[in-house]
Amino acid sequence: MSRKTSKSVSLALATTTLLAGCNQLEAIETEGSGGGGGGGVPPAVRAAFEGSCGKAGCHSPGATLPILAGDELDGILTGEINGVPLVTLGDTANSYLAIVMLPDALLSSLGLTRTVPRMPADNDFLNPNNQVILSWIGGAEFEGGGPDTTGGPDTDTDTDTGGTDTTGAPAEPTFANVQAIIDASCSCHFSAPSAANGMLEMPMGDSYGALVGVQSPTVDLNLVEPGDPAASYLYLKLAGGFEEAGGMGTLMPPVMGLMDDAKVALIEEWIAAGAMNN
Repeated sequence: MSRKTSKSVSLALATTTLLAGCNQLEAIETEGSGGGGGGGVPPAVRAAFEGSCGKAGCHSPGATLPILAGDELDGILTGEINGVPLVTLGDTANSYLAIVMLPDALLSSLGLTRTVPRMPADNDFLNPNNQVILSWIGGAEFEGGGPDTTGGPDTDTDTDTGGTDTTGAPAEPTFANVQAIIDASCSCHFSAPSAANGMLEMPMGDSYGALVGVQSPTVDLNLVEPGDPAASYLYLKLAGGFEEAGGMGTLMPPVMGLMDDAKVALIEEWIAAGAMNN
């Protein structure tokens, strides 16, 4: 299998009938809804869906479709609404659930529209559960889940998981791979600068101009200083050392298993090599 963050944003959404709030979605298909075993929605993502979307009276079993709790949650890996997949792993722009969750400004920048109110319906858009869900859809790896495979063991080792190469060789330290990591792990920073995201915007799919040679909004360092990871606040927030630079808060992204050492090392290597737009 291959998970690649799609660069195509030419998704045309079919008209979807929706009543206000958490009411009935029509024309939904769910093919198979396997249990929570090794081939379904990962436990951390499952908990995020159930905490924010699968509450009683909303997308819980027996309530509004699609079901986003319990064993039926795995149906989002194969289900559709009016021909649009509920979830296409690694392709946010072709995932209905991502489209209904993303900020309006980001949707507009991607050339996408939605005909339903933004979710979750309680307007708790800054809940960390949202980042978990959107990161998973964007291609971030979580333990304990993934789409079911058929037949024998999966022998395809050319798998892109947001800036890492599972062929055994490390991924190239290019900005394309850095951007894939950002897209999979940093959804809180897709929207306009605000106190909630540390006044830092990293546009999905096109963050280079917002990072390289740009001063941090909170400390006297550039976010990315070409050739010098130790003077790059973005790297310090990922690897540690930001407090010594005058920064506050915690390591990023939040401790949800979204970024491993290999991804942090790739970003460090990219900065050290000159932070090229390659």
